[in-house]
Amino acid sequence: MFDFHLHPARLPYPDALQEALSAAGYGFVAIACEPWEWESVAKMGPCDRAFGIHPMVAAQVSDADFGRLEGYLRGDPASSVGECGLDRRYPGYGENGVQEAVFLRQVELARDLRRDLQIHCVGDYGRIVALLKKAKYPPLSDAAGLSGSAKFSDAAGLLGTAKSVPRPVFHRFGGDAGIVRAALPMGAIFSLHADSFKKKSTLAAIPLIPEQNVRFETDADETTFATKENTFAGDGRGAANGDAAAEYSVEQIVQSLRERWLATKSLWDNLKV
Repeated sequence: MFDFHLHPARLPYPDALQEALSAAGYGFVAIACEPWEWESVAKMGPCDRAFGIHPMVAAQVSDADFGRLEGYLRGDPASSVGECGLDRRYPGYGENGVQEAVFLRQVELARDLRRDLQIHCVGDYGRIVALLKKAKYPPLSDAAGLSGSAKFSDAAGLLGTAKSVPRPVFHRFGGDAGIVRAALPMGAIFSLHADSFKKKSTLAAIPLIPEQNVRFETDADETTFATKENTFAGDGRGAANGDAAAEYSVEQIVQSLRERWLATKSLWDNLKV
């Protein structure tokens, strides 16, 4: 069981949870998508990591932040870039806006460091694909022949390293058939969430994805275990230290994540039948 997109620094008891997930055989990609998360995720025990700048904070980052980001990526040669991308709900979304500039800068980092790229998109998937092509990511020499038929060995070892072919990872995929066809020649990975099966155009596109290009995720973060009676301030920091920790034990969180992951995989399995 491998969760291809998890936000452990935003969840209750992050250190104890990481140990419990490891003990339960629950592998994951630890996503650190804001500067305050990078150090926390970098210090975690053995796991796959991704460091990036989410579009929700794109308008707030500085050149110094990009310098730190590159430092974390170079310090962990097995890490990926992201999550990063475009989101129409946040400032700077427009064409040639700050979100696009911040995304392109991270695409170029992933290209130059030969890393996988965890992509967030709420809005225009076509624009994301166009920007990847503009930045020549992945490099044409790497993308050649990756039409979706590439063979991969093990979900837990699929993150890009300096020695592997870098690939775009469409996190919580919500695109249509045209995006699948456009992205497969790039060797794209499509990380499916339960929400991926709710949109008609995405549901119709999923069967076009070769099985070896599919992953599953929970995208669990500070909102996952919030209730009407227990919500967070919205800065992403409350989850680790807030009241939610009093409502759920580590064991309950592990069980919930397992159930969520299995439910998503079941949706995929049923779609194939």
